Amino acid sequence: MQPMASGFCSPRSAIEPASWREPSLHPVYLKLLLAMLQSRGVGIDALPADATPDNAMLCAGDRHIAFAPIHHLVQCAIAATGSPWLGLELGASAHAYSHGAVGYAAVASGSVRQALETVCRFAAIRTSVVRFELHNNPRGTRLHIVESFDLGNARIFMLEACMVIVERLLQALSVHGCDRLHYALPWPQPSWAGLYPRYLAGQATFGAPGLCIHLPDDLLDQPCVSADPDAYRSAQRECERKLLEGQPGRDLASAVRLCLLACNGEYPSAALMAKRLNLSPRSLFRHLRHAGISFHALLDEVRCEQAQWQLQHRDDPVERIAERLGYRDTSNFSRTFRRWTGLTPSAWREQARLQR
Repeated sequence: MQPMASGFCSPRSAIEPASWREPSLHPVYLKLLLAMLQSRGVGIDALPADATPDNAMLCAGDRHIAFAPIHHLVQCAIAATGSPWLGLELGASAHAYSHGAVGYAAVASGSVRQALETVCRFAAIRTSVVRFELHNNPRGTRLHIVESFDLGNARIFMLEACMVIVERLLQALSVHGCDRLHYALPWPQPSWAGLYPRYLAGQATFGAPGLCIHLPDDLLDQPCVSADPDAYRSAQRECERKLLEGQPGRDLASAVRLCLLACNGEYPSAALMAKRLNLSPRSLFRHLRHAGISFHALLDEVRCEQAQWQLQHRDDPVERIAERLGYRDTSNFSRTFRRWTGLTPSAWREQARLQR
């Protein structure tokens, strides 16, 4: 089991999605960010106290850090440097071996395609913030970088870092072809778009439904310049071991919670959830019962926390939030919310905003 690394003072935002409290990122990436800030003359002592990690967290080994303090630190780092493009810089600072056994396996892969398949399979060892999916279709191959949950104000930072990490890996593996990559980015063109050519050899377009990288097939079929079958098998075994170790660390209740958080209001039945987790419904109920919780209690918890988050941080009317959370009847949502909190949604929103 991988316990969550602590060591940050709590961020000041009152309500955070449940997913933000789950272990989500290997501490090496935090160290890279702090080193990058140091190189810019921004030391830890220049950051707000509630964004400052302590030595216990920085020396946490492989224990992943929750997303909430990372989100807060990213915002403070951008404010301290005045550089909203810090994600690009972080991605460029992470060489292949920064990614541990996953990086070693990718570098030793026989082909670029095998390297990306390896990343897709084992990326969870390093982060649960995003997942990588390689999709093949008649129009070509795409690497999708899919957000596991709402990344808040750190979204562009995290996704820019991911796409630069991918391109730097491809540059390390292949002789040529990165100039023919095409990045489809799910945000409007930012004011720093002119910096993209410094970090990305490929072309970028904006306003896409999700982040994906279009990959030429001849690039994918290239043998890796560092291919080493023995080293690959060794690194792959280590990745498999770490993946198995990590599964108990994100216990079943956490896995169910993360799945529910990704559903955007269209929540699955317990039977469908069990199928997604490769369990029978009976096994799902038994394991959750042993953990002292039920599927419906988890669903209630997720809906409550998502409702509170949206009421506090978005200006949408209550009717729209209720619809987004899967309630067809706003009055039913209001009654349920009162049961959760003792207040109507409107009263809770007003109280939460007064406490900001």
